[in-house]
Order: sequence, then structure tokens, then C-alpha cells
Amino acid sequence: MPASHTVLSDALDASGVYVGMTRGQETNRLHVVAADVDDAREQFVTALERDRADREAEKWEQAITALDRQRDTHRAESDEQQDAVAAADARATRVRAEVAAPLIGWATADGIAYLTGRERMWEAQTARGSAGRLRRRAAGRAATEAVDEHRATEDAVRRRWGSLPTGAGGLKPWAETVAGKQADADPRVTETRQEAEQAHRERGSLAERHLRESTVLRRKVLGSATPSTARTRAAGLRARAEQARRDLAQIEALPVTEAVQYVRELAARARAEREIAERARAAREARAAQLGRFRPSSDHGRTGPERDAPGL
Repeated sequence: MPASHTVLSDALDASGVYVGMTRGQETNRLHVVAADVDDAREQFVTALERDRADREAEKWEQAITALDRQRDTHRAESDEQQDAVAAADARATRVRAEVAAPLIGWATADGIAYLTGRERMWEAQTARGSAGRLRRRAAGRAATEAVDEHRATEDAVRRRWGSLPTGAGGLKPWAETVAGKQADADPRVTETRQEAEQAHRERGSLAERHLRESTVLRRKVLGSATPSTARTRAAGLRARAEQARRDLAQIEALPVTEAVQYVRELAARARAEREIAERARAAREARAAQLGRFRPSSDHGRTGPERDAPGL
């Protein structure tokens, strides 16, 4: 539009003043109903003090604070649960080792007895085969006794441990394996193992709950924005508010004529910034359209920091 006319009212803030004074292509007029110049100046300064930047920045900062507080709470809960998991795992490991230790000793002793008896049986059978006529009968009795003794030992070891060691070299791993199986069936071991498994399940449930809670809170306070975007916007809005306060202080310090000129310069600066932002947005949309990813947004026509403000 060639000319813009804006009426100063209690509902108009700094953003509205800037938009109204930069909308026109040729002229921009701000209409103030006032008793005199000083009254008009006071109304104008009051409007500038109603800048939404501080309020919007505060909303983003509150959103960030809420997310940080939730993150700290979740981290403390996760650390506590991880300690519980580690303690349960350590207890389960310790109890199993305590239960398995004597079993390994007994299995080792039984394995040695089995292997010793087997060796004695082989020796007796060899001696019977090489015995002379006079000693053949005695050697035969000794071999029979060795076989019977070995079979008895073999049956006892198999019943007790479920298997037999293959030789001296495999005795240790065999003893640890068979003793471990029996230890795993011990009520003390099963109880502590179930406690550890429960601790692991609770950790998984806690992680799922944290994910749900963080997703809900993020959608509530940020909408479609990300935490990094929220921090950037909050910082930008704070900077804008600080600049507005500096501009306001400058306007208040200047004589009326110079203040009017300064306001015009501010309006020109705001218009230039808006034009740059619009060109950048148009360029982004053009690139997106070329890639087939462009989706029109329903809020393109809106201006000001409230466009993407979070809801708290």
C-alpha cells in the first residue's frame, strides 16, 4: 500500500508501532489523540514499553527451564535406578560364586576319583594281560575288582553331576560347568537372579516413562520447535528487547523534533530488516519447492515473536 495510517491505542505495543510505521511504501503516519505534544510523547513511550519481546522471551525461557528441570529429574532417577541394577547384578554374581565355590571343589574331587579309578582299571587290565601263568588268577581278580570299583565311581559321579570328565586336561572346565549348573538351580541363586532381572525391567520401564514424559512436555511447551531453536529464539528476543529499551531511552533523551527523526530511522531499519527476512523466507520456499518438499504454512502472513511462541 502506498500509505499507512496507524492509530496509537492502549492495545498497541512496540511491535505494532514498528509494523504500522513501516507498512506503507511511500508514507507512514502514526495518529495520536493527545492533549498536547508532551501527552503524545508519553503515550508513544508507553506503547514502546509494551514490547512483547520480553514476554515472548520469558515464555521460551520458561519452556527451557521446564525441560531442564525435567531432564535433571530424569537423570537423577536414572542414576538411582542404574545403581540399583548394578547392586542387584553384583549381589547375584556374588551369591552364585559363593554357592558354586564348594560345588566346584566337590566336583573336582569326584572327577579326580573317577579319572584315578579309570586309570587304575586300565592298569589292572594291562597287568592281567601280561601276567604269567602263576599270577594270572590274582591279576584277574585285581582287574575285576578295579572294574567294579570304577563302575561304581562312574555311576556315582554321573548321578551326582550328570556327566563325566574326559581327562585330566578337561577336569577344571568340566567341574566348573557341572557345578555352575547346580549352582544356577540353587534357590539362593535363582532368587538373587530374579531380583537382578526385575531391576533391569524397572530400568527399561523407567526409560520408557522418561521418553513419554519428555515427549509430552516438549510438545506442550515447545510445539514443533526444538530446544536449541527455543534457546536461540529466547536469546534473540532478549536482544531485541534490550535494543528496544536502548531505543526508548534515546527517544526519551532527545528533543521532540530529533526524537521524531530517530523514530523514523528506527522505522526504516525495521522495514529493511523485515524485507530482508521476507526475501530470505521466499528464497527458502523457492528452494524447497524445487525439491518437491515445500508445504505452505498457514502463518506466513503473521509477524512478530508471538508467531512461534510456546504455550505454558
